[in-house]
Amino acid sequence: MDQETFRPPTILPASDRSIMIQFNQEISEYIHQQVHFYSTLLLETHEDKISNLSPAYSSILIRLKEGISIWRTIAKLKQFFNENHEIKVTDRTRIKIPVCYEGGFAPDLARVSAHTGLSIKQIIHKHTTGKYLIYFLGFSPGFPYVGGMDPNLETPRLESPRTSVPAGSVAIGGKQTGIYPIQSPGGWNIIGRTPLNLFSWNQAKTPALPMGASIEFYSITDQEFHDNQESLF
Repeated sequence: MDQETFRPPTILPASDRSIMIQFNQEISEYIHQQVHFYSTLLLETHEDKISNLSPAYSSILIRLKEGISIWRTIAKLKQFFNENHEIKVTDRTRIKIPVCYEGGFAPDLARVSAHTGLSIKQIIHKHTTGKYLIYFLGFSPGFPYVGGMDPNLETPRLESPRTSVPAGSVAIGGKQTGIYPIQSPGGWNIIGRTPLNLFSWNQAKTPALPMGASIEFYSITDQEFHDNQESLF
């Protein structure tokens, strides 16, 4: 990454024990590379001060350990970001996700079709030919916020979220697509489901769909769904 174009982020208190590190407020792979790199580096270099760290599209929220001075930490972070770090971009993990876009696995596919004006076949084609990047995890354990969806698939979220969405559901919410790794409430448009097990509480620190990985969806039949009950762990 070109160091001449890097601008130190804004660093401000978010609460009495948390700090917000805000990079340029945009969703881009360039900003994602900074967020990803510094999330890892901060955990390695400030482990004695950080109790938890939450990366997002263009920011990092740091929660401090008990007894750590927030203002002293902010001063040290500002000094840290003014140092000359070589922002390295590691090779992406590439993950292929089988998805069944049929019947009960895709209860909102017709809604997406009505909103976009695309046929079911066109929706599946566009969804499976996208080049997707996992920007960060959030909302629920292991839930990936994925960028790179074809803008023609953009569909508003449901007016009334479901109280329970099956694990493995693949969905569209606005300009994004994502996967529900565990059963949870949700308001995104469900267009399919993967048979893969994508989350294990025993492997919570090493998610099957990690930040920075790329995803490729491919279509499978109902029969193939039932023949492919596997796990990425």
